[in-house]
Amino acid sequence: MRNPTAAHAGSAQVADAVPLLRTVDLCKVYVSGQERVHALAGMNLTIERPGFIGIMGPSGSGKSTLLHLLAGLDRPTRGEIIVDGQSIDSMSERELTAYRRRRIGIVFQQFNLLGTMTAIENVMLPGVLDGRDEAWLRRRAGTLLESLGLSARMTHRPDALSGGEQQRVAIARALLFEPRILFADEPTGSLDSATSRRIWEMLASLAHEHGLGIVMVTHEPAAAAHCDRVCILGDGRITEVIDVGDHDPAWLANRSQQSVGG
Repeated sequence: MRNPTAAHAGSAQVADAVPLLRTVDLCKVYVSGQERVHALAGMNLTIERPGFIGIMGPSGSGKSTLLHLLAGLDRPTRGEIIVDGQSIDSMSERELTAYRRRRIGIVFQQFNLLGTMTAIENVMLPGVLDGRDEAWLRRRAGTLLESLGLSARMTHRPDALSGGEQQRVAIARALLFEPRILFADEPTGSLDSATSRRIWEMLASLAHEHGLGIVMVTHEPAAAAHCDRVCILGDGRITEVIDVGDHDPAWLANRSQQSVGG
């Protein structure tokens, strides 16, 4: 049984609870010379509680733009972004840095691991930069790596790890400060299908067993079956929300493929 998760377009919300994440009239316009490109065009999204949410859509629909705004990596042209009850769109650069480091986790397609550091040192790095106690960091990083099946790989450098192992190290690093929400931008884009499936299963398990909100941008139709809900984007807006539990995997794969293909 999947953990019930709500993610939808529009303004309806749980009356007596603060949504985990909410956007209001979110717009992002890029200007190039005389041309104005509306990457997001008034998006309203609410994720009411922890769970595994997929973001899909054709190229140019605004998927990565949305994730970068939610993660505080870019600023909206207009609109609000409220994460766990706190508005982030008006934060200073210093506040955004603290938000990214301490309150959320971010995982990218490229693992962004430092080649000169071991797996455990890569996981510890955000805490070192934040001035945390090294003994606590080493214990915490070791526990995370062990929980993700990497207890025998902690002292290995990235070039001695497989792609799937490197992504698990990156996920452990993103979880260092126990964030309530994790953003993943095409986390399996450079992995083979079998490894991708294991990463999706791991993310779903983290969401359901640890009460974590995970928002994943993906172009992989097979990823949809592992999510609780999938938001389909088109022309900078949410065009459809699919409740995964209502559909069998074959229908989901076909419907997601149609959406991604435009």
